[in-house]
Amino acid sequence: MGQFSIGGIFYPFEGFTVKLTAILLIIFLTLINIKGILTGAGVSKLVLFLVFSGLFLIVAFGLGSHQSHPFQSFDFGPVSQAPVTISTFFTAMLASFWAYQGWASVGFIGGEVKEAKRNIPKGIVIGVFMVIAVYLLVNVTYLSLLSIPQLEQIYKSGNQIAAVEAVRSFWGDNGALFISFLILITTLGCTNATILASARPYYAMAKENLFFKSAGSLNKANTPANSLIWQGVWASVLVLSGTFDQLTDMIIFAVFIFYGATSLAVFILRRRMPDAPRPYKVWGYPIVPAVFIVFCMVLVFNTIFTRPREAVLGLTLIFSGLPVYWYLHRK
Repeated sequence: MGQFSIGGIFYPFEGFTVKLTAILLIIFLTLINIKGILTGAGVSKLVLFLVFSGLFLIVAFGLGSHQSHPFQSFDFGPVSQAPVTISTFFTAMLASFWAYQGWASVGFIGGEVKEAKRNIPKGIVIGVFMVIAVYLLVNVTYLSLLSIPQLEQIYKSGNQIAAVEAVRSFWGDNGALFISFLILITTLGCTNATILASARPYYAMAKENLFFKSAGSLNKANTPANSLIWQGVWASVLVLSGTFDQLTDMIIFAVFIFYGATSLAVFILRRRMPDAPRPYKVWGYPIVPAVFIVFCMVLVFNTIFTRPREAVLGLTLIFSGLPVYWYLHRK
């Protein structure tokens, strides 16, 4: 059953138990968010507290488990003779950027944020730097506990997780159980926040006749219930389309096309609408957005050559929206 494929591209029943669990989680969290934004936000706050508490314990015990200075155990020696090129660097970033993807979601709920012009930029800046600090601390802990060859072996195994093996090294099997539970909670929080925020653009698009009209209505709890349902159905279909690594690579490829386009729009709008009110202006203009546009172009074209399957699927998903746009625009 797991070998069944659609056109030799999609394997919907491969790892079906994991995929079914993910779909049930999507349905459960979608129902929670339909009940109201305060309910969904409350779940996110609880999960955030549990995750930060767990990560703090890992960092404290991981770095404190060394008798000597923890950084003495670092070994950054090469694990192979293959050179590290710009192409391999950008390919590796496809996976790492997924961890930072949530920064853009803050803007999706701008209509429900108090003093949005002030709080959204502040929230993005504080959130991104907090994530960077936490990730650096956690990765320092992992590198102090596991060597680079060990991490490479864990990656190649396909069924091991670096965090689990790192904690297992100083807490044993109980530590592995603890970190597995923490990863589950983290995944729950990430999924809930994504469901909460990502349904809002569909609602806004429907209000402007750029999406199906039914997605532009609110329920008694003032949440875009139909938009959440549309999103839940489509997310479940994507879960069945491939592995989670392929999905994240495909998503990062696709979103960086739009990130680059958004940055390019800064130049276009400043030229076409020079007198328009701008509550927020890009720091370092024009150098910062120009550098970012070049970065997006390199990442996109590199993905086309190094991950052609993910690139083709990402482009297919993007262009599949054109018939819907033309149909709605004609109406």
